[in-house]
Amino acid sequence: MNNSERTLKHLSLVALAALAAWLVGGIVFYKERLFFADSSFIVFNIIKKQGLAIQEHRYGSFITQMVPLLAVKLHLPIKMVLKAYTFSFGFFFLAAGFVVHRCRQYALVVIMALYYYLLVSDTWFWTNNEIHQAVAWMFICIAVTLRMGELKVKPVVLLPVFLLLAFLAIYTHFIVLIPFAFLWGFLWIRQEGWPFSRGMSVLLSSCIVLIVACKFLVVQSKSYDDEHLHNLTHLSLKDIFLAFNSGGVRKFVMRCLGNYWLVFFIFPAGLITAWKANKKPLAFWCAAAFTGYVCVMGITYPQGDILKFHIESEWQSMAIIMSALFVFYFMPRVEVRKAILLLSVIFIVRIGYIAAARDKFTWRTAFTKEVMVQMKKKGITKLAIANEAALKEKYILDWAVANECMLMSAMQKDEPQMTFTFIDTNYATLLTQLKDPKVVAASFDLVHPNDWNYDYYKPDTTHAYAIMTYSELFK
Repeated sequence: MNNSERTLKHLSLVALAALAAWLVGGIVFYKERLFFADSSFIVFNIIKKQGLAIQEHRYGSFITQMVPLLAVKLHLPIKMVLKAYTFSFGFFFLAAGFVVHRCRQYALVVIMALYYYLLVSDTWFWTNNEIHQAVAWMFICIAVTLRMGELKVKPVVLLPVFLLLAFLAIYTHFIVLIPFAFLWGFLWIRQEGWPFSRGMSVLLSSCIVLIVACKFLVVQSKSYDDEHLHNLTHLSLKDIFLAFNSGGVRKFVMRCLGNYWLVFFIFPAGLITAWKANKKPLAFWCAAAFTGYVCVMGITYPQGDILKFHIESEWQSMAIIMSALFVFYFMPRVEVRKAILLLSVIFIVRIGYIAAARDKFTWRTAFTKEVMVQMKKKGITKLAIANEAALKEKYILDWAVANECMLMSAMQKDEPQMTFTFIDTNYATLLTQLKDPKVVAASFDLVHPNDWNYDYYKPDTTHAYAIMTYSELFK
């Protein structure tokens, strides 16, 4: 083991410690992360159906969903089911880190940890985002494939394993194809530690292209992913030039100045070191990937008013591009103790920014609980709160609030369980539907909960919704 590899091995342990801190933080702040939008929606449906709730063909998300599903099958208390779900994410990411480390891809362990921290603050509380699971599968795929190549595993074994892992990565979230293509190309161009012949490299790369093509065909059906790809599939040369001055890109630059400022050291340090080390093809590859990613984001999100937790997750993969040269070339040239200290400081700084983003999510959870306490005082089990612009903005997202509060009520062992939702009182049809006692609000719909899992859910189907403003509730 040379000095460079020895340094990276030490740094990989720091990265694993950072992933362990990610896991611990997820357990400590599980309420803020669970009772927010998609997380509640997914686990609510897992419990309700007693089955997986895969969305948009994102099959790799089974890895975290099977944990609460198993807890439901074992008839564990709902509090344990919910905690198991929040635990599953951090555990999977840490386990992925250990797999990559076991495959002796120490630099990839560090890059992976930087993905989960470098451009992250609000989005850390968006627990179940499939992008993060896709990236974990991607690192497992690349590390395992490289290790099999080093061990001279026969193609008859290597190819099926590679295809399965690449499928899980790319199908779990479409955006992962960019960091996947970048990192695969980076390692191939670098050649150091690349165990495949030109022919095998082309074959494996062709497999990636085939999976991407299949995924693209799958989302061409008015799906959620198709909507986000629309600007990219209908662009002009003018759109490409305008992308770099879009509202989304300008907002990202401003956040780099005030939040993600470490990238102004990490990215240039890697580029300069690689250039001096005569790794010009890699420097050009990273610069081109960076430019392309900015262009894609500018086209996809031309407006700068996307919610921070959402847009951060879309930019997050750029951390892989920005940190690759830094990890492979800059850090090994730093004395080991100083390198460990530097990487530790980077993670500590980013943990500080994540902690600073907590308040809005803590407020949101406290607000939900406050409303339910007041509902109990007034003997209300089902409530429809008239939307108020200021409250709606502070609440961030309200489409899953009915699921969130019912899960919270189930944890409190309320019988019947309480639930509330926000409504637009201008919709006369909706107001009429809410008068039906058998109706219960769920995400995107009003339903008759006949097929729900009544071992965990005990909704009120004997009273209609009380309709009032937030102010009237607290009179």
